[in-house]
Amino acid sequence: MSRSIVIACCLVVAGGAFGNYLRYKEHLPDRPPVFETIPYAEKEYVGEERRFEAYSYDILKADTTTLRLYRGNQGESYWLFVAYFQSQKYGSQIHSPKHCLPGGGWRIDRLEPFALSLPDGGTKNINRLIIADREQRELMFYWFETRGGGIRNEFALKWDLMKNSLLLRPTDAAIVRLTTPFLPGEKLADATARGVVYLDVFYPAIERALPFGD
Repeated sequence: MSRSIVIACCLVVAGGAFGNYLRYKEHLPDRPPVFETIPYAEKEYVGEERRFEAYSYDILKADTTTLRLYRGNQGESYWLFVAYFQSQKYGSQIHSPKHCLPGGGWRIDRLEPFALSLPDGGTKNINRLIIADREQRELMFYWFETRGGGIRNEFALKWDLMKNSLLLRPTDAAIVRLTTPFLPGEKLADATARGVVYLDVFYPAIERALPFGD
């Protein structure tokens, strides 16, 4: 057997062994999320915990979630949903709203990147959607959070998972989603402004609740 064939065989065996190690070796995060620290009442917003139907959680396979319904002082509603996955391996990867919404009877009328201004002066690239069913239209913002920071794109989320696995880091991740129904006659810019004000109030608490910061 030639030397090159021996080297190739060794590389294949080593690659397979390393791949198997990455598959079965988990590097767990040092702390879980603490969604209880996200306030139920802040400024003009008052919220309460809600639940999806049980089968939704069976499909989602998240480790921890919170679904909040907040109301503003004009009666407008804001649905905040945060789902945390301790590991994205073994069939528990995040379901993208782009794929789940049509299955739930929602139509995506518009989907585009949106630069969210943060309370600390920074900017986060997230998704802005207009979704609709037979009865109403809603504005949605969503993005992913991982050890690498905020991620807007589903393909970037896959790359981040692979990178963290190769670096032997935890592969935990979260999706943050805010949905608010359009008010009667409300334009996109006005609904967006409402959503941005809401996130300006709650974003710091959401960020602290997730285990990705210091």
